[in-house]
Amino acid sequence: MELGQPRRVRWMYAGALTFLLLMELVGLGLFAKGFFPYKKTIPGFASRADQPISMGRGLSVPPAQYDRLVLMVVDALRNDFVFSNESAMAYTQDLLRSGQALGFTAKAQAPTVTMPRIKALMTGTVPNFLDAVLNIAESDTSSSLQYQDNLLWQLKTHGNKSINMFGDDTWLRLFPGMFARTDGTSSFFVTDTVEVDNNVTRNVRPELERDDWGVTVLHYLGLDHIGHLAGPKSPLMKPKQREMDDVVRTIHDIVSKQDQRRIQQDKRAKPTLFVVLGDHAMNEIGNHGGNSKLETSTVFVFIGSTTKSQPMADRGRNALSKLMATEVPQSNLVPTLALLLGVPIPKNSLGLPLPELLSAYTDRDRLHMLQTAAAQIYNVVRTSEPSAGAVDQQQVAERPAVYASADCGRLGAVGGQLQCKYEAALAAHYQALAKGGNSEKQVQAERAYYEFMEAASEHLSQTFSGYNLGLMGVGLVLIAAAAVGIAALYQSSGAGLVHVKSRQLAVSLPAVVMWATYLVSSTSTSLIEEEHQFWYFWVQTLLALRLATGGQWRTLAQMAMFRVVRKWNQTGQFWAGEPDVRQFLGQAANARLLWLLAAATVVLVNLAAWYVHCKYRRPALWSRTFRVLLGYGSVCALVYHIERSHAWTALGTAAQLRWIVRLCVPGDLAHIARTVYLLTALQAAASCAGLRRSRPHLAPLDALVGIMPLLLLLSRPHNFAVFGLFLGIFALFFPAHTSDTQWAGRLRPSRALVLFALAHASFFALGNSNSLASIDLSNAYAGVSRYSEVLVGVLVFISSWAGPLWWAIAGLSAVALELEHDRSVTQLLARVRALLTAAHLWQASTLLAISWIATAMRMHLFVWSVFSPRYLYQIAWFVGFYLGCGTVGGLLWLAAIVRLGA
Repeated sequence: MELGQPRRVRWMYAGALTFLLLMELVGLGLFAKGFFPYKKTIPGFASRADQPISMGRGLSVPPAQYDRLVLMVVDALRNDFVFSNESAMAYTQDLLRSGQALGFTAKAQAPTVTMPRIKALMTGTVPNFLDAVLNIAESDTSSSLQYQDNLLWQLKTHGNKSINMFGDDTWLRLFPGMFARTDGTSSFFVTDTVEVDNNVTRNVRPELERDDWGVTVLHYLGLDHIGHLAGPKSPLMKPKQREMDDVVRTIHDIVSKQDQRRIQQDKRAKPTLFVVLGDHAMNEIGNHGGNSKLETSTVFVFIGSTTKSQPMADRGRNALSKLMATEVPQSNLVPTLALLLGVPIPKNSLGLPLPELLSAYTDRDRLHMLQTAAAQIYNVVRTSEPSAGAVDQQQVAERPAVYASADCGRLGAVGGQLQCKYEAALAAHYQALAKGGNSEKQVQAERAYYEFMEAASEHLSQTFSGYNLGLMGVGLVLIAAAAVGIAALYQSSGAGLVHVKSRQLAVSLPAVVMWATYLVSSTSTSLIEEEHQFWYFWVQTLLALRLATGGQWRTLAQMAMFRVVRKWNQTGQFWAGEPDVRQFLGQAANARLLWLLAAATVVLVNLAAWYVHCKYRRPALWSRTFRVLLGYGSVCALVYHIERSHAWTALGTAAQLRWIVRLCVPGDLAHIARTVYLLTALQAAASCAGLRRSRPHLAPLDALVGIMPLLLLLSRPHNFAVFGLFLGIFALFFPAHTSDTQWAGRLRPSRALVLFALAHASFFALGNSNSLASIDLSNAYAGVSRYSEVLVGVLVFISSWAGPLWWAIAGLSAVALELEHDRSVTQLLARVRALLTAAHLWQASTLLAISWIATAMRMHLFVWSVFSPRYLYQIAWFVGFYLGCGTVGGLLWLAAIVRLGA
């Protein structure tokens, strides 16, 4: 076979593309370093000297109500898990109904993952978005709070508390050297829902019954792990809620008896405050990370002697439903606990004291506490807003009427408005304590403080600083230069963007329109959240155009099959909870259908392998070896999910096959998963051995079916059938009775363009979105016995990008089949080179557009919840998919063909 172009030309082209991709990669790194927003923080730690002099003149610091604290954090504790009629936490609900506890729906801010939420709970601030990435890096120490003011530091330093921690070891990374006694557990081994909590509970009674502790932190992970594995409606969820409720009962019983004994022995002793809370919640499939209502609605339950309220008049079934709507920001925990425990509020806190928990104080004490909290927030305002100046309390006290009646709205600068509101609150405070003050003025003063703190907190929560515009600018220039260079390279490749002589577009009109509309859609937050709608529309549109321009019944069948794919998993933000096939198959009554479809997919995959090997006549020995390995690997993937879901009982008579399966498949889940990994590697070896002698260019066809066991292993069981539909859609592209090159009109989209759109659409079709909440950790630990950031990261990527990876291989397979009758290395190299360059032109222009939009929108309200996660996904698309898998994988395939002299 001919070797085509001189080797020098090929190397020059490869070198130019490599240089441009490296330039883009450097630009991306610089831009990301400058872009990801963070909050400026006030350095140092708050002290009692920072607390303001009371407007009540000489009033001493209000005494602490409590001298011990128990924080019980239940990871992913959604508000309906505690407050709804379906909750299994009966004891906690009894405490709330009887008035022995106060409950709130605590609203978390995105990103709703553990590390940022713990930081917010202990500092009262909006955490850095990059913490969402560092959340999975157990070895990371860069996000430590060791040098940032936080509640635990204040309790240990100014409260003289001995602090213990049992549970999620994220606390140990955030607070090095803070705890006297610890027992940490890994937060990322999500397949463990039992031992991870038993390791915490075993410390509860022996530790709390000791007298040498001041603060105990307990962080339970099992409920979150159940959500990741099987969702909030899992049969395991209510037993886990009852388990957590029993822990609440145990802790409440221990500290109540201890407090009674301690106070009898020492009249100066104070009771213990017990707080049950969640760090974040979970969505309808059990994941989290985004900003949907389900993910952000967690709980605060305060249990203590001064947190009591009037018993609920209605203790019926719906008595607690109002707590689902009683929402408070999660950041309010920090100032509330600091004031109740008598320590300074951390310097950077943006929270407000919860008024319900200050009701036990006198009016004068309560105003002093609100003044303390307001003064702390105003210090943050002055750091962020240059227009906010120093406030002279003496001057306010001399003219309280003037300051109290000031029209703050007339001031233009935000800093000036907030200063005016703060001064008005101080003036109202002074008037409430002056002669003639009454309860009405007391209420007005409290309202004035809260109006200021709410306005300041809302503004500061949405204000980001620290963008390095220099790095962002350099990054943009490099990305733009790379995009222009790739366009020039594509133009010189022979395919080209325009015909130079005729000055007409060389690419099809649908490709241009799709590219242009995609760039425009990236400017809309709603279209970013609902990007799947764009790809679903364009897949069907491209197929419809092929049908209208010479297509046959095959194209119509493809459209019908993709319509089913589209309905399989509802995703995005607006319609994520709408009925879909996933929900239907998840019902207990349809369990047999679920596993029947999964088994049918396994059979289909093996039939596809048999058909390919028969049609293209592979060497018998290697072909049979490949098919045996594929068959066994796909069965192992199916059995893995059946065993993990405990689904044998749902299979009826088919469950009788379990003893046969046990003889053929490893008994341990981890060993089954490792068997699939091993078999995938052996399949690749068998394929290479067979193809070395015959048709090496057809290697992608083997990979197309050979990778299936791995993808099925790392997918949810209900998505097995989606891969079967993918196989059907791809098979219907062949044979192509009307070649793409035979159609003279420019409206007919090429098969490559349709496959490209299918690759992107498949990402969303499997349930993913542009929200961090769709990252599925449940399959990232298949076969992993110990946490490894690299290994888990790779498995998370394969699991999330399973659809695009499969369609990328399908694209290479399509090229191989097109060239089956003309196996020219020159033609093959030119075709693949053009496709890779076109794909990189798309991603480079997209990255440039999204980078520019992110720069323009950096002060936008949704920079945390929409633009930042979208940029993270774009990084994964570029580095992981286009660069790592598409380019490296494609070039390795071509290198093997050239080397073997195909």
